[in-house]
Amino acid sequence: MARRRLDVPRTRPTMSAAGAAPHGRRRRPGEDDGASGIGLIVDSTVLLTPDERARISHVLEGRFAVVPLSVIVDDVEHVDGELAASALCEAMVGGARVSTSMPTVHAFTEAFHRLRELGSDHIIVLTLSAALSGTHGSAEAAGAQLDVPVTVIDTRTTSAAAGGAALVIVDGVSEGRGPAALRSAAEDYLRDETFVVFCPATLEHLERGGRIGRAASLLGRALSIVPVLGLRDGLVDATARVRTVRKAHARMITDALAAARAMGSADVTVLVSEGSLDDADDAAREVHARMEEAARAEGWGISADVLSPVLTAHVGPGAVGIVVRGRS
Repeated sequence: MARRRLDVPRTRPTMSAAGAAPHGRRRRPGEDDGASGIGLIVDSTVLLTPDERARISHVLEGRFAVVPLSVIVDDVEHVDGELAASALCEAMVGGARVSTSMPTVHAFTEAFHRLRELGSDHIIVLTLSAALSGTHGSAEAAGAQLDVPVTVIDTRTTSAAAGGAALVIVDGVSEGRGPAALRSAAEDYLRDETFVVFCPATLEHLERGGRIGRAASLLGRALSIVPVLGLRDGLVDATARVRTVRKAHARMITDALAAARAMGSADVTVLVSEGSLDDADDAAREVHARMEEAARAEGWGISADVLSPVLTAHVGPGAVGIVVRGRS
């Protein structure tokens, strides 16, 4: 069956033009090593709160955009974020055929041109792991056609962990750092100051999307093994294998606490597939309660958020995860 597109207006890449600097003469590439003309693009799986997005747009004087991936439900394509997480989970439980689609080269090209018109003389792009999606390749292909420099960073992760790198870049811009220093700071942060662990309710959706091997999925089901998953070298990998969901969640909490303590000062985000923590099951709320108790004792930041629908399409309903970000 041919794919049908949802009959609603496509949202353009998210961008605020508020406070955009007057154009004046555009600096030639390489003329200024500072950060005054930096633009930033992220894909829609990069989790940022509304306050964080507003801060980024303010610091960059509007030179900020979000390029969306898409989730396809029974051949109807929805721009990421257009379909509520709860509606997607309900469709998946009901047996809907669900897949995802990366942004086109044209989508990135459009965003690049808009940022250039706002005065960007160097554009930095953060994408989810290139090992999990072709989004990074689309951004690179679009960047090669642009007449201003583009730096595409493979975060080798996604969600709130990748969002932390966006904040590191904005902090660097505020300090006047140039593109090379910004890239180095973001990559160091992603390598040393982020930790991701999650537990899906079933491996079925990860297997179907090719994010884990069929053999591993079949073995897990046959032996009633519940894996604790993380990201290693940008790929989904089992960090532990236990016999029950309760034990998997306990191991997830133990590993996240160890990572946060190693970082010293941290922000912790508990992520669920459903529309909110209240919509999630008791086990997910227990994970949040235990992490919240530890965060208060240690002086860490703690929050709960919802996965991008594109990510939910791969991990499925009932998934719960923890992201730990160091405070740089």
